[in-house]
Amino acid sequence: MKKIVIGSLATVLAISGAIGINAFAEDDVKISTEQSKKLIGIEKAIEVALKKANGTVESVELETEHSNMYYEVDIDGDKNKEYEVKVDAYTAKVINVRESLDDDENDINDDKALAQAKSAKSLITEKKAIAIAKKQMNGDVKSIELDSDDGTYEYEIKLQTKKGEAEITINASTGTVLEVEFDDNNEDD
Repeated sequence: MKKIVIGSLATVLAISGAIGINAFAEDDVKISTEQSKKLIGIEKAIEVALKKANGTVESVELETEHSNMYYEVDIDGDKNKEYEVKVDAYTAKVINVRESLDDDENDINDDKALAQAKSAKSLITEKKAIAIAKKQMNGDVKSIELDSDDGTYEYEIKLQTKKGEAEITINASTGTVLEVEFDDNNEDD
């Protein structure tokens, strides 16, 4: 009887080990597959979004929701309409287009700055902006947004560091760091 129990126990352990090793192998394949994916970049996200909604790009933000990464492109359209276009960050597939009425007047300075930036193609790339931000503060990128502030385009990059969240604002034309804010995880609200 002892031999049967010991033999059964050994069989169960061997099968459990094989299942565990297989599960770890599947996780490794999943991780390496995700790491090999490359982001399409802000420029491509804008190009795809403008094919779905005509207008002037107000902002672009890299978002993560339920382990899915996408670019949220906000477009100021014609006839007091605003569009929010979500573009998959890896495949450039349009996930969603949401249209709403624009209750704010267009900022003429923002429109002029965007037109100048587009014609001169003078904006630094998202990749370069991230590299500049990581020189300021070591961490993982949580989000990146291209936005206009008083007629100047800026990247707002949020990094998750070991000590908390950092937000770094970079001039999108010159690459100059404009502001670094740090939110300590231990800080009381």
